[in-house]
Amino acid sequence: MLTDLLGRSRARGAAFTHTTVQGDWGVEFSAGPRVSLHAIVTGGAYLWADDPARALRVTAGDVVLVRESTRHHMAHAPGAACIPFHEVPRAASGDTVFFCGAYDFEGDLIRPLLDALPTTVRLRPAPGSTLCGTMDLLGREMLREEPGRQALLDRLLDVALIQLLREHLTAAGPDAPAWFRALACPHVGPALRALHADPARSWTVADLAAEAHLSRATFARRFTALLGVGPLTYLTDWRMALARERLRDSDDRLAAVARSLGYGSEFAFAAAFKRHHGAAPGRWRAAARAAA
Repeated sequence: MLTDLLGRSRARGAAFTHTTVQGDWGVEFSAGPRVSLHAIVTGGAYLWADDPARALRVTAGDVVLVRESTRHHMAHAPGAACIPFHEVPRAASGDTVFFCGAYDFEGDLIRPLLDALPTTVRLRPAPGSTLCGTMDLLGREMLREEPGRQALLDRLLDVALIQLLREHLTAAGPDAPAWFRALACPHVGPALRALHADPARSWTVADLAAEAHLSRATFARRFTALLGVGPLTYLTDWRMALARERLRDSDDRLAAVARSLGYGSEFAFAAAFKRHHGAAPGRWRAAARAAA
């Protein structure tokens, strides 16, 4: 489901630089509609958003993910004077080497995942872990000048995002989003994956219970306990999230959107959408595009 969310949000990463600094230095990264990634190759630094007193100490091997719309800084010391990243002079050698990347997302399907993250996520990949291997390869490729380098870096950054989020959410335990914890359940997890794989299917509680190898009552009780809503309410919420994406990002007719989400007619879909959003889908689409 993590891959599903990232794929439907068309998450794309781009590695854009490696930087070598020495002495007293400070870098400011402007806020924007991206999620930023910083990986320390050698040396160390301090990273903070609003308050230098809460700066994170990051050293070689650390990876930091910073949520979108967050201006942040990296420097040799907390609160050091910082200049915009694009103005930082590049040194041939120095005490600290780090590389940076950024991710763009489309639509709002990714919103629940991003909202579940703290402003900064710091991880130190375990030696031999898949994330450690990916970051090592990213660091090496960043220093190479060979054909296809940028395309390879961008793909590796996509892989790193999935691995980083997976490690962070696993470590979060009970603080992880409900859907991530539900995926780990040996019964609810298979049903949840089946629902996401085919949201247009005319699912019943009995169908989902069969995926979970539980009775309907037991499955419904466990599903609701983990996710806070019943199975069919969850299905409707997910369909409506997909509907918003289709209405905003495509010119598909309402009948086509309805069919893709498992509704028998345009009218059934329109009624469900209006109940959920308080506006007819056509009017919602017009308002969403005007706002954009």
